[in-house]
Amino acid sequence: MFIGIDDTDSRERFCTTYLATILYDILKDTYNLNIPKLIRLNPMVKYKTRGNGGVCLEILDNLDKKDKEEIKDIVIKAVEKYSDLSCENTNPGIVFLDKENFKKNREILKNYYREALFNILPLDYAEKVIKKVGGEFIKYKKGYGIIGALGAISSTPPYTYELLAYRERSKWGKKREIDERSVIEMDKKTFPYTFDNYDYENKKILIAPNTPCPVLFGIRGIKIKSLIDAYFMVKGERAERFMIFKTNHGTDVHLRYLKIKDIYPNTGVIVYGYIVEKPKDIEGGHVIFKVSDDTGAIDCVAYEPTKGFRDVIRKLTVGDYIAVYGTVREKPLTINIEKIKVLKLEDIYKLDKKCPYCGGTLKAKGRKVGYKCRKCKKIVGYEEIKKIKVERDIKIGFYEVPGVARRHLSKPIQLIDLIK
Repeated sequence: MFIGIDDTDSRERFCTTYLATILYDILKDTYNLNIPKLIRLNPMVKYKTRGNGGVCLEILDNLDKKDKEEIKDIVIKAVEKYSDLSCENTNPGIVFLDKENFKKNREILKNYYREALFNILPLDYAEKVIKKVGGEFIKYKKGYGIIGALGAISSTPPYTYELLAYRERSKWGKKREIDERSVIEMDKKTFPYTFDNYDYENKKILIAPNTPCPVLFGIRGIKIKSLIDAYFMVKGERAERFMIFKTNHGTDVHLRYLKIKDIYPNTGVIVYGYIVEKPKDIEGGHVIFKVSDDTGAIDCVAYEPTKGFRDVIRKLTVGDYIAVYGTVREKPLTINIEKIKVLKLEDIYKLDKKCPYCGGTLKAKGRKVGYKCRKCKKIVGYEEIKKIKVERDIKIGFYEVPGVARRHLSKPIQLIDLIK
């Protein structure tokens, strides 16, 4: 039996993963459970409470009718107890799906997962799919949570893992106490099997959330053993409990290859093209450039929160061939860059301002005249001046935004060859 839950938290109270952890601890005393899943869907959804992540618990036992009713009762009571129903933007949803129906409708569920990653799904669509696959759902208030709940149930590889440590109840809402040096040491010792622990450019801990939720910290990685080792390296406030989730964090599953003519708002894309307008700074500290393929052109933006990444973008020039990874903003229609891959660099040349006759310095006298030597006074035409190739201050390869600006789903460069 699969249990999907989403949209129970708010920016001020509770956490859907904490609810899943409570439920897991209750159910494991009677049933055998698979590792729980924490699945993020399209990050462009406007009505998400925080990170647009649903959870899924899978009970591995064969259940009779009485077992199922008992489990549903436990889940409903927990959701009602640990949901911030007072928050206007919190609209919880629960989905129950039997193992047999899950197996029988695997392709329908896979397609739903892809749709939920790339698009903004209407509530009635989720309801129709749940009914079609033989599931049940319970909605609270508007019930948007069933969209993510079914998405968590439907998810497919690739997966990574996240260890979430939770605070003692008396500490909720108070400042977290995490030793910065221990996080740095942990990050270095567990690299490359954990990721996004610390932002060295901006000197910021990344494992602690910014909201007053029950989470003390979350460590992401690709090996469970590395996560457990990392957990015991972090010093500071004592955790009440922890849970390891299977997740799609750091996998780039929200991105897909599209031609520019096929791009539409609020989706994730990977676009290959040539730079046709040189990067320039615009109001707000953002950097913008235009990329083109054989079907059209689109603006790409490195926003101010990406900090030093903007310096990389400024080094690009017209003619460079790159791949842009990011999500599409609606107005104006632009790609919000998460990372780029430089595939080919345009050669850049500058004029040698030394006189070819005497070695003196040349001074421009207008395009029709050319240059005149300050020393020997000879006129040198443009076509006579030697061109010197400029060494580019950027190389072929991947460049990414810093950890402070990275989305949950974005794959860090360190995982490019580790996760396929």
